[in-house]
Amino acid sequence: MRKKSNQISLVLILTLLFNVLMICPDNVPTVSAESGSSSVTDTTYEPVSVFDKDFTTTPLGLTGSDLGFDYSSYTSGSASAVIEADPYTGTRALHLKANGIVTDGALRNEFQISKTFGEPYTGTISTEITFMQTGTKKDDRIIQFFPSSGTTFLVGAGVTASKGLGYLLSTAPSGSLGAYELGEWHTIRLDFNTVSQKYSLYYDGNIVQARNNMNKSLPIYNLRRLVIAAPGSSGDLWIRGVRVTHSPFMAEPPAPKIVTSGSRNSRVMWTSEHYAYASKYRLRIKLKGESNWRPIGNATTLYKDYTGTNLIPASDINAYYDIAKSASTPLVNGQPYTLGLSVVTRDESGVYNNGVPRDFESKITEFEGTPYATTPLPTPDTSVVGELTSYANYYGYMWKMQAGSSIGDYPFADNTLIQFSEIPSKYASMERIVTTHKDVMRYPLGADGAVQNQIIGFNVKDKTTVYVAIDKNAVLPAWLADWINTGDVIKMTGAASGYTFNIYKKSFSAGSSVLLGYNDYANFDLSRNAGYFAMVERATTGLRLDPATEWVNTSAYALTGSVSESVYLSVYQNKLPVTLPMNGFIGGGNFELNVNLVPGANLFEVYAKRDKSSFFDRVNATINQDSIIPDIRIATPPATVKDAVYTLTGSLSKAASLTIKLNGESVVNSVYQQADEFFSYPLTLQEGNNAIEVSTVDLAGNTNKASYTIAYIFWAGQGAIHDLNGNPVLTLEPSKDIYAEKKVVNTTGADKKLTLWFVLYNADNAMIDFASSIAELKPGETRTLGAGFTLPAEVTKYKVKVFIWDSSNNMVGQSPLAEELVVQ
Repeated sequence: MRKKSNQISLVLILTLLFNVLMICPDNVPTVSAESGSSSVTDTTYEPVSVFDKDFTTTPLGLTGSDLGFDYSSYTSGSASAVIEADPYTGTRALHLKANGIVTDGALRNEFQISKTFGEPYTGTISTEITFMQTGTKKDDRIIQFFPSSGTTFLVGAGVTASKGLGYLLSTAPSGSLGAYELGEWHTIRLDFNTVSQKYSLYYDGNIVQARNNMNKSLPIYNLRRLVIAAPGSSGDLWIRGVRVTHSPFMAEPPAPKIVTSGSRNSRVMWTSEHYAYASKYRLRIKLKGESNWRPIGNATTLYKDYTGTNLIPASDINAYYDIAKSASTPLVNGQPYTLGLSVVTRDESGVYNNGVPRDFESKITEFEGTPYATTPLPTPDTSVVGELTSYANYYGYMWKMQAGSSIGDYPFADNTLIQFSEIPSKYASMERIVTTHKDVMRYPLGADGAVQNQIIGFNVKDKTTVYVAIDKNAVLPAWLADWINTGDVIKMTGAASGYTFNIYKKSFSAGSSVLLGYNDYANFDLSRNAGYFAMVERATTGLRLDPATEWVNTSAYALTGSVSESVYLSVYQNKLPVTLPMNGFIGGGNFELNVNLVPGANLFEVYAKRDKSSFFDRVNATINQDSIIPDIRIATPPATVKDAVYTLTGSLSKAASLTIKLNGESVVNSVYQQADEFFSYPLTLQEGNNAIEVSTVDLAGNTNKASYTIAYIFWAGQGAIHDLNGNPVLTLEPSKDIYAEKKVVNTTGADKKLTLWFVLYNADNAMIDFASSIAELKPGETRTLGAGFTLPAEVTKYKVKVFIWDSSNNMVGQSPLAEELVVQ
């Protein structure tokens, strides 16, 4: 009884509130656009879950009846609803299967499961259902909603095999609002309000129908039962989950949130968030600073209603009613206005006002708007495009400059269907003017201030080539007549066969104004062309530097290069400016800049810019100045050596290349040597004097040289004495056989005749016995010389000597070639 009493009280309160609003409609409370919120903060109006089934976590094998669903009666065929693993991902889902069910051709009497709630719900109901079809595409009334009385449903949604998704089931399917694929999961969301009798439909998260009328033939509007149906007479439908939430009717809906606001010539516009419970949006206007709203349309109406079904609610206002003049007065460009937007939920039942529908209005969200004939937009300082001007469109505030384009980018700021699919690399790197699409491209000549050559305007800060890419199907507008067709194309997605845009170009001098005009309006509205967009490329001055010498050992240097036109050059050396003659003016062609280098690295940055332009081209070069001679650190070799191979060692004081010559022939040729890095190179000497020359040169060309002379004397080396067993003889033993030998290598370039002498001396140092071996060795030849004898029985104070002589000049001219070996 208390519940019924509360309902009666609510009706009385709402009736009183309605009377107040009807008497003083201008007293609707307001909120700012920043807050965008309603005074209704009671959690009573928060969505509450009334039915939530997640079949992905439900045990396999359970049936629809196990899960609380009722089965419809069908007169033929067979059907089932069982939790199974779907055939693609193995995820659990409720599998509805129908086979051989006879229908009346309009999807009637098909297999259905339903859920009846314990009480009817009014207000806003939101339902999500995630589904998949397998087998072949079938028409399917996937979900529908019924009130507490009667057999006619409120609203429903489904798919058709031929047209795709989404239609109100009270009428035949019309139009394609999406697409579904076999074996893929999709989600339908239906939001509807029993008071406004409007519904909105979402598909895979995107709204596809907004604030459409529910079935208008019903005697009562509430939700008592939902129905899920399998496809037609036969087919498979998989359901992962169903979720239903409910919000009670709000006597004062939340104030709307402004998404965007903009202006154009004598007009101010708005876009708002979408609300399923909204029957309409109500707009007011007044001059900024005024307290009272001004009439719109006539002397008694203080607002303008928007009842459209755009997916994004949007409208504009271009005049108000001037009571003093008794006439409609256009908005004045440059005059700031305050606008107010509210949401209205219309009671379509009429039960509270003798059959006349009444409005429940939210607080007003206020926002400012100032109409302009044009919308100026700043551009980055780095852009060659100066201030960008949007003519006669609401969405100029969305325009911007974009540095470069990539596959998948959107050419237009307000269109996410058209994307780049092919773009030549030269255009991909250019700046692109990102404009809006429909609003820019659809104004005919003279409409609302849009005249020829005044859709997109900008100036260029430097010499620039502007490129316009326009749909190949468009009738080429007159303003493009003197532009050059480059022959290049850019391709985009967005239509069945995609779009192909031809590219035209035209050059403009620094400071020029560029105006891009109308598109082919009729063909655009008929979807025969997708409009145009623009790209810009600053023309370079052709600045080029000739290759610079990286290392030099003098301070004077000439930088040379060229430019393609008259420019002013600026040069910086290690970040400091270099004074140039004639303030750096170059009349085009080749140039030479004489500079003085400092020790170490010299970074030169050369800039070229046109007169009265802030843009420049830049090249740079690094030149290292080094006049320090590399020291050669080698210890002085001996004057005479007896080894044929002499190892030359040392280091350099700085990094440089090293060259070593022996007797005029390179032994080491330009080997790069780090500073203080030790080097060691063996030199094979020739007999006699040898000239050694060491030289070095660093990267800057600094050189140093050192020369040495080494005399090489051929030396056979000391022999050895062994017994017959090969053991060394260290003392003389009576009557012992001993043997002297020496292995000799001829390391010279001439024949060598050698004699090995093995001599026995007595105590008086008189020679009492000897043996010798003579050999003649050719250059590079190796021979072993040997001679031996038997020692006498008495060897006390005896000794033997081994020595090698040069025997090429008979005995008289012989000279020793080895140290004597003495054993006693």
